Amino acid sequence: MMWMLKALLPYALLAFAISATLYPLVKITAKRFKWMDIPEERKIHKVPLPRIGGVMIFISFIITALIYKKMNPQLAVLHKYFSELGFILSATAAFLLGFIDDIIGIRALKKLILQFAIGLTIAFSGLIIDNVTVLGIQIHLGLFSYALTAIWVVALINAVNLMDGMDGLASGIMIISLIFTFWISTLEGNYFVTTLSGILIGSIFGFYIFNFPKAKIFMGDSGSYFLGCMYSMIAMMGMKKTSMAIMMAIPLVLLLIPIADVIYITVRRTKRHQGIFHADKNHIHHRLLSLGFNTMQINFLMYLVCTVFGLIALLIALTGGRFGLLFFFLIICLVIAGFAVVRILERR
Repeated sequence: MMWMLKALLPYALLAFAISATLYPLVKITAKRFKWMDIPEERKIHKVPLPRIGGVMIFISFIITALIYKKMNPQLAVLHKYFSELGFILSATAAFLLGFIDDIIGIRALKKLILQFAIGLTIAFSGLIIDNVTVLGIQIHLGLFSYALTAIWVVALINAVNLMDGMDGLASGIMIISLIFTFWISTLEGNYFVTTLSGILIGSIFGFYIFNFPKAKIFMGDSGSYFLGCMYSMIAMMGMKKTSMAIMMAIPLVLLLIPIADVIYITVRRTKRHQGIFHADKNHIHHRLLSLGFNTMQINFLMYLVCTVFGLIALLIALTGGRFGLLFFFLIICLVIAGFAVVRILERR
């Protein structure tokens, strides 16, 4: 663990420095081309802010990763089970899709189709959920594995995107999630995942210092799509060296609240005969705001919950996944209880 920290610290710091240094340029560009997030009824901020902060994360990560690969060829070789080109194309496509949506807007259904296409690209690159184990029985998915992989990628992209509704929320949770991913992948001996996680933490942190309340910039869809895509791939990269149950449980545990929020919003809108892509103020952070919590308090609460879930994910890994199903069931119960408490407070 300490060896990996020392080896990756210079690159994480480099990613941080590049990301933070890009802020003035991104801010000027956003103002010049009017790529600003304008305040409206369902939004929290009061003044127009740049909405292309994902550029800082994406560029700093790519530059640092290329430098790392040049300096450490013996460790930077991608896993033999998947294509380097497919990995790069998918991550870049996710970023570009979000960037285009930030500057000109894309219809929700079209975005969903394009996200699914990115997921299929990842599957055909070799990163694929090709089997699942239920009660000790291994089930091979065959052709359905491509669809399941695409659904996994789309779910993670939209889970991260959903979190990005408040200053510092998505970026902070992703930093915490990646810290635990770094820790767990190091313990599992998956040093490529450790490397990606370490560099990505630095890239996000360079953006986070300008996104923390009161934010000066938003990551936008370019950032949330890229991070969601990267996180979905990072989980699958560990499958060849680690139990699939462990690697799939980690992001599910860490992002369970936004995933649960997606499910809650979808059910709510369906019951009300609204489109599932209809924008409203019923996300968990909006609801906590309406109960009187401020941005800092909500961030602290979400960070704390994510940290607790991260420790549980670490426990799942340390026990070899033997009690993973039990831990996961208990966490789901806690999340349901949390949403129920919020609902009770709203009714009062």
